[in-house]
Amino acid sequence: MHAPSWRIIGKGVYWLSIPDTRSKLFESIWPIPNGVNYNAYLVADGDEYLLIDSSKNVFLAEELIGLIKDITDPSRIRHVAVLHTEPDHSGLIGEISNIVGNPILYSTSRASAFMKSMFNVETRIVKDGDMIKVGDRVLRVVELPWIHWPDTMLLYLEDEKILFSSDAFGAFGALEKPVFDDEVDFESYMHDSKEYFATVVVAHRQMVLRALEKVNRLGLNLRIIAPAHGAVLRSKIPEVIHELASWCRLEKKRKITIIYGSMYGLTEKLAEFTRDVIKGMVKEVAMHNIVDDDINHVLSDTVDSAGVVFITPTYEVNVFPPMSNIVELMRIKRLGEGKFAAVAVTKLWGGTAGNQLSLKLKEAGYEIFTPVCEYVNYPGENDLKEYRKTLEAFAEKALGAL
Repeated sequence: MHAPSWRIIGKGVYWLSIPDTRSKLFESIWPIPNGVNYNAYLVADGDEYLLIDSSKNVFLAEELIGLIKDITDPSRIRHVAVLHTEPDHSGLIGEISNIVGNPILYSTSRASAFMKSMFNVETRIVKDGDMIKVGDRVLRVVELPWIHWPDTMLLYLEDEKILFSSDAFGAFGALEKPVFDDEVDFESYMHDSKEYFATVVVAHRQMVLRALEKVNRLGLNLRIIAPAHGAVLRSKIPEVIHELASWCRLEKKRKITIIYGSMYGLTEKLAEFTRDVIKGMVKEVAMHNIVDDDINHVLSDTVDSAGVVFITPTYEVNVFPPMSNIVELMRIKRLGEGKFAAVAVTKLWGGTAGNQLSLKLKEAGYEIFTPVCEYVNYPGENDLKEYRKTLEAFAEKALGAL
């Protein structure tokens, strides 16, 4: 069980983190077997403090207040900045305000309306380019809507060159100490970051890309990026920005992902045949059983795949429901943009699963490779020969678009 912790990350700047290992799902959708951190920050100048964000729900209030009390008397918090009103960052604003004694709350105009609606709280509205002063220290407001809500702003602490980035640059995984990117297993961190992007942020990837471009245009000399979830970045900032931009563009590798469902093993056997055909043609093959594998892993692998093969059994003349569910998430996130999809369906007495799945995938942005392969029970020897040819042609087309 990870404990709440705090750490100095700059002059008069404190990282306050509450690791959540109790919740099984993030947003009640995404599995988080390794938990997630809710990060808040304190910026101090003498006896004057600014709190940036709070944390999730009332059950974490004691943890956050305990961290603050380790650092200072809560009554010294005269300012609270709400970067983003999603309740995992704003859920304790009411409790914090009561404890510290009605601080000035800062937010964007959209966030102000949300705070009034959600918590009956008034905020002082700030806009892009405004300055928030903490003693003699200055934080610049950078409005970046749709990361991943329309209300988002970032704050840039001028003297320490720290960007408080809200949900941008976030990652799954509960951290205690260490906290910086050069103190954690960076490969694992990037895996968690990609899954966070592919589930929470990806639908707004064009806005994230514009945000990266805006930060670059502003000429902010970033020494530290302090996100709302995950590790604090200081040593790997260029690498992380490069990867995030690549994900936003859905840039493709020589990689094909196979996504399948199977009720009794026959469709799984077809998926294994598919993998054996494709693996010699690409640099990487990822294969996921949609019933057994976390949806985070599945969506994350599709982000940088050139093509995806969907293999499903027919269920009561329709698409296997777990397959429908994940394709619906892909539709919401538009994860198929610029990518090719191949479809294979097994059935016994009929149904329109192949056509249904193809239509859903088109709505997700995929270009459907034809023919759609449909087989009664498991394909015979001649069917497999034709299926092999289809897979080879599909891989060539998907990779040829790189």
